[in-house]
This record gives sequence, C-alpha cells and structure tokens, in this order.
Amino acid sequence: MAPTLRSRHRARRSASEHPVRHWSMANERSRLFDRWSVVYDRPSFQAATYRPVHDAVLARLTGTQPEVVLDLGCGTGQLTQRLTEQFPDAEIVGIDYSVGMLGEASDRVGNRANLVRADAQYLPFRSASADVVVCTESFHWYSDQRRALEELAAVLRPSGQLVIASIAAVTDVGESAMRRLSAAGGQPVRALTPRRLRHLLASAGFEVVDQRRVARFGFVPWPVLTDARLR
Repeated sequence: MAPTLRSRHRARRSASEHPVRHWSMANERSRLFDRWSVVYDRPSFQAATYRPVHDAVLARLTGTQPEVVLDLGCGTGQLTQRLTEQFPDAEIVGIDYSVGMLGEASDRVGNRANLVRADAQYLPFRSASADVVVCTESFHWYSDQRRALEELAAVLRPSGQLVIASIAAVTDVGESAMRRLSAAGGQPVRALTPRRLRHLLASAGFEVVDQRRVARFGFVPWPVLTDARLR
C-alpha cells in the first residue's frame, strides 16, 4: 500500500502475479476490463479517446503542488505515468479493480507509483490523506456514484481537489435511455448530466469550480470535465 495511506476498511487480499496491492469488492465487470486491457493501449485508440481527456485533467492541476495524488480508475496507467512526470516529488497512487489493467499499469510505471486494487465505493485509505483525486472515464461505471463521492470526500484533505472526466448525457431523458440501452448489453452506464453531477457533488461536500465538455476526435462522445474542491 502507499506508504502514507492506511486502511479505513477491513479489506480482503487476493493473489495475483502482478506486483500490486489488492483491496476489492467482488465485481463481475472487472472481467470486461481485464479483457479490454489487452487492446487498451493501442496508440490510435489512446490518441483519439483518452489523450485529450488526460491533457485537460493535467491542465486543471497546473500550478498545484500536491503531496499525494490518487488516480482513481487508472486503467493501464497512462495518466498515472504522466502524473509522476508532472509531480515528481509527490506520491502517486493508481487505483483500479481490474487485475489486467493494473498488470499493464505496473509494467508502465514501475516503482514510480503505487498501485492498489480497490473498489471506488470502499477505498482503503486513511481519512484526509490525499490532496488531489483524478477520475477519468470510470465514474460512469460506478453502481453507487453517491457512495463513491462520499468516499472521495473522506479521503481528501480540506480544500482537496477532485477532477472527474466522465461520459455525460445532455438531458435526463438521454441519461435514462443510455442506462437502459447499456443495461440491456450487460454493463449499465450511468452518464449523469452535468447538472445532476453538480448536485451529487454538492451533497457530498464539494463545490464545483469549473465544468466543461472536452473535445476529442471521431464519433467518440465528448466527456464532461468537472473540477471541484472539498468544502
């Protein structure tokens, strides 16, 4: 586990060949991401889909000097690696529940970052232990988004920064339709509208300071980037 973070929940360890720590609730969806991890890092896919989002997230952190940064839903560690470069003196922690993704991330970041397998709704970190949390392209997968935000509020220090980049519907009707269609395919997507996300953040103790769409190439939906501070 990251040396400055300590468990707040009773956690279950599970064996893996990859040099990462494990604190995870059972979740069948991890199998999808384990399979996805094999093709996730293809340069064309990254350039069109994730690079513009990561650029936007890092831009929101310009000028800050955090001591501890959590990359929630770190996937194969693309953003985690860039965080180690932008904040070489900070402790960077990548968090995901897919062993496949974390295996790829371990190969990428080596010992420059700590990697933890955990459920976003049950984060195994000491209260008020992180300065910044970034969460890119994973929040819309969380089954209990309110609980996840409460966990993040507990982990962040006062005035801590939370940057979420997530698929977002334009209207409530569109959000409901997307959830029904994706659930029919077996993996429900909770693409909250920007307004609904702001409401959830406020109820968890955050104040939104900026919210905007992030442009990217092709027909891939443009996510919404939300920058918030813990009150």
